Amino acid sequence: MSRSSTTRRYGLARIALSVLLGASALTSCGSGGQTITADAKTGNRKIRIAAPFISTMNSAVLYAQGNGIFQKHNIETEFVEIHGAGGLQATLGGSTDMAITSSVNPVAALQQGQEFPIIAQIGDGFPESVLITAAEWKKSGLKDDSPLKDKMKFLAGKPWGVSSPQGSSSYMAKYMFQLAGLPDDGFKLNSLGSAPGTLAALKSEKVVAGSMGSPYPQVAEAEGYAKVFIDVSGGEVPELRNTVTSVVAVTPEFYKNNKQLVADFRQALGEAQKLVYEDPKAVDEWIYNTHFKGSPKEAVLAGVQDQRDGGAIAKQPQVNEQSAERLVTFMKATGQPVPDDWRKIFVDLSG
Repeated sequence: MSRSSTTRRYGLARIALSVLLGASALTSCGSGGQTITADAKTGNRKIRIAAPFISTMNSAVLYAQGNGIFQKHNIETEFVEIHGAGGLQATLGGSTDMAITSSVNPVAALQQGQEFPIIAQIGDGFPESVLITAAEWKKSGLKDDSPLKDKMKFLAGKPWGVSSPQGSSSYMAKYMFQLAGLPDDGFKLNSLGSAPGTLAALKSEKVVAGSMGSPYPQVAEAEGYAKVFIDVSGGEVPELRNTVTSVVAVTPEFYKNNKQLVADFRQALGEAQKLVYEDPKAVDEWIYNTHFKGSPKEAVLAGVQDQRDGGAIAKQPQVNEQSAERLVTFMKATGQPVPDDWRKIFVDLSG
């Protein structure tokens, strides 16, 4: 591995960590540790959850909110759209009570001395898959089942669109170059701000490849301008399966002061996660009609099924040690600092 490649990796890690460092300024003015009491009229406890965007990966938590599962446990939820590590910042400052965030963010925060207990998992595999333009797919001469090394060799040096330089898609791309036995400086990052921005760049052929979560890859393929090249969320890359990716995090004070609420939240989430796998037709129809209507229905349903087939949507809120250790392996391989005491922020591992 080249020295310049290593420098770039740590540069990306520092960008991500700088966002979290900025969060510490909110500590003094925040109320992230407050005890949530039941409403006198409804008996429900109201929580605000920072979430980056509507995604099929969040099927369980969305379904739990929209179909009365949280309410059955006397919990009312409000989702607040906040991207990236900003969800942790908002939670630390008291603007939200919980944050759905990439698992790397609480680990990176711990490295900086700020703990965010991880109380549940949303994703147990990488939600993003890799697209290439239809023209490049034809030019590649490759097949769906071509080896990962051949696919990554084809992508080396070609412009690759992602939402953010410090997002999981960027690190995932570098990791796949490593898994293919290729130098990861073949990853030519183009930061495009969002999944729609990446799709627009693919459609106009300003980039050759792009990575994003379902159902966007399936929709792009249905519309004919792109092809799912590496089906990561469907399990094509075994090393990226069974890895804690998306989690629910809180502040230590909130966890300490709301143990029963956290337990009830986990139970409700677990019930919804079970339904995602045991009653997929009902869940998927609701997800489509509520959040994705207007997009090609079969493509959206295919996107949810793809993540289910690959086990990317977590089947339970509990985090197992193997999934957490695979996260740590991924982070270390991509130059992201991991403290030795990382287990302490996983409530299922810390005891």
